[in-house]
Amino acid sequence: MGMASSQARFLQLTARLNNTEFQGQQINQQRTLLSNESSQAYNSLLGMTVPTPPSKTDYTKTVYSFSQGTYNYTIDSVYPNTDSNTYTINYIKSGNVVGLVNTSTYATIRKGSNPSTGVSGDASEWLANGSQLYEVNANFVHDGKNGEELFQQMFNNTPDAKMEDYYVYVTTNDQGVETYRFIQKDDVNAIEISSNESGLANVWSQGTIVSNEKITNENGMVIFDNSGRMTAVVLDNQEYSLTAETVTDDTAYEDAYNQYEYEKYLYNQNVAEVNAKISIIQLQDKKLELQLEQLDTERTTITTEIEAVQKVLTDNIDRTYKVFNG
Repeated sequence: MGMASSQARFLQLTARLNNTEFQGQQINQQRTLLSNESSQAYNSLLGMTVPTPPSKTDYTKTVYSFSQGTYNYTIDSVYPNTDSNTYTINYIKSGNVVGLVNTSTYATIRKGSNPSTGVSGDASEWLANGSQLYEVNANFVHDGKNGEELFQQMFNNTPDAKMEDYYVYVTTNDQGVETYRFIQKDDVNAIEISSNESGLANVWSQGTIVSNEKITNENGMVIFDNSGRMTAVVLDNQEYSLTAETVTDDTAYEDAYNQYEYEKYLYNQNVAEVNAKISIIQLQDKKLELQLEQLDTERTTITTEIEAVQKVLTDNIDRTYKVFNG
């Protein structure tokens, strides 16, 4: 190989070597970016909060209660008073009382007047099943008792029920027994009927409901045993022995467990997505690694060939100078 051709080959190989090294640098930069993405993905895994299943003990408590007559009393909370040895005791009084209940039946409502025998009061312009509707107030009188005497306690026992929101009428059954029936004024007003038309309204009656009355005694006393458990309370100078029962709020526990299952599903889904992303990054990095190995092999081959061409050039130079020196 002549000097000129050797020099051309040397330049060509040098250019190929530079291009190969440039491609290797680009691949290394891409692998660095992939490494950063992989680190971010792993860091996101470390930053995830692993869901913890709820413990039933967190939803279990000791409930203290006592009974008096037909009522049951449950201690809700006890706080010591700072200025004495007394306690503020909050408790719930539960029992069956007379209240307003939904009969799930309907009365035919129409406009008209049909005063009931033995009844006086503020009559409305409405009839229910042909019976006169009256305002539920002190002016309503039947069998010698007014509306407050007849119905006030019943409405007091019924949550969210007010006398002024209802009409009342008297109905007689087949045995001649008179009973009271109640219609909500809103139901009547919603019918929007004319004098020749009628509509239906839901009927309420006096019945038995469960009352849960919250009561606070600010000067109660509490008796404890040696273990610190309450054994009795004194309310209004009357001592009541307490019964302790361990109660678990199963509904709250089930809700918490369902929330845990949902959070676990989201966690597993996020972990799967991150692992899939990491797998893709690893495949891309492996592909780049193979390309880099091919470039390294090519670089080694080019370097070897350059060394050979450099030797040829050196030999040509030596021969040329020897001619001139001879």
